[in-house]
Amino acid sequence: MAWHHIIPFAVLQTVWNRLVGQFMGTQIPESRTAIRQYLLLCGAQDPGLEQQLDRMRAGVQRRAGHHVLNPLNDGEVLKLQECAVWPAWNAVEGPRGENRTDDPGGAALDRFTCGLTPEESARMRAIESLFRQIQAFIASGENPGPAALRALAQAASAARPALQGAKPLEYRQDMWVPDGPGKWRKRR
Repeated sequence: MAWHHIIPFAVLQTVWNRLVGQFMGTQIPESRTAIRQYLLLCGAQDPGLEQQLDRMRAGVQRRAGHHVLNPLNDGEVLKLQECAVWPAWNAVEGPRGENRTDDPGGAALDRFTCGLTPEESARMRAIESLFRQIQAFIASGENPGPAALRALAQAASAARPALQGAKPLEYRQDMWVPDGPGKWRKRR
């Protein structure tokens, strides 16, 4: 068994890296809103999230001498990165990658349709809609502008009611079918 991403890891990593790049490297106001909405969608529930965002910029943004912010420590950075690329709502347990005949690879959505509860089906629809917006965000280029950042923030905010708090989908036999000796694929 292994955990699989529904939205591929590489896609989420690209989104995170671009959000961080715009937030750290520009003064575009939409960059803060976008990274905040994305982290909230991905499960960042630290009550100090606003301060963490301020501390992300501590090394690059000058502040008044009486208002000193310490940069994030390595553990805090790792926690935010993990949250951004391994959101619980995006994980499904199933046969290991080398045992799957239908693994979509690193750029395509790993869409599940069978063996889901009605709530999980609604979750999958929300993920599909979010994925389309993520693709548009990535297509906007290495340095997304205010409109792309705003659209991603809105998509993250819209998806949050359906996805926030969702647990990873644990293995269920009715979601998978054999597809040759030692091989599996999703049930369709």
